[in-house]
Amino acid sequence: MEVATIAHAKILLLYMQHFVRRFIGFKTMATVTISNNHQDMQLTDPDVFAPGEMNNPLNPTITPGQTPNSSKFVSKLGRFTSQGMISYKIIGQNGPNWDPLYLIVTWKVKLIAGENSICINVREYQSPPLENKTPEEKYYLFKELHKKENRIYPGGTAKWDNDSSFFIARGTIDNMSNATIKVSFDQQLLLEGRKEKVIMYYIWFILIRNTCIHISLKKEKEH
Repeated sequence: MEVATIAHAKILLLYMQHFVRRFIGFKTMATVTISNNHQDMQLTDPDVFAPGEMNNPLNPTITPGQTPNSSKFVSKLGRFTSQGMISYKIIGQNGPNWDPLYLIVTWKVKLIAGENSICINVREYQSPPLENKTPEEKYYLFKELHKKENRIYPGGTAKWDNDSSFFIARGTIDNMSNATIKVSFDQQLLLEGRKEKVIMYYIWFILIRNTCIHISLKKEKEH
């Protein structure tokens, strides 16, 4: 009798473990799709901060015209809010200090419908923004980027663009607890006046850069 009871208890325990693994009633999740619609530029070297599970890892490189398979991020069991951050290095344009630019997407998905939010940022960093950071440091960066004044909610479109950029980034999120996030990296349509401004900016930048190099080499020769 005792042996049978132990056997039944083991079977029940295995069933409960299987049920817990499959149960998503109190989980929130986000399915993220990133499309590169740019003709020339590409996104590479992805990194992610999203506590919980990730199904289908991010593509290492998103080439022009490519829309890779979506990645799903699932919160831990019992968490009523899931949040995450994805960064991609932008190949094809550097920042004002000649350091790499990074496309950074942050999101927050809540169990309460309509409370989801997304932010699109492009930042210049010497090294990848999530590289060699502790979970606490990554969370601090998430809070810095996902500020209330920058958040876009369901029905709106998050957008980043700049007069001196050759691209524009947009993102949307719906109001489901199993949220769908769509991000597009697009060609920047330059008006004639804007195009001239961008060209003049890069001519000025190259002149300043070459002048600094020339001064540095001259000082080295003097020493």
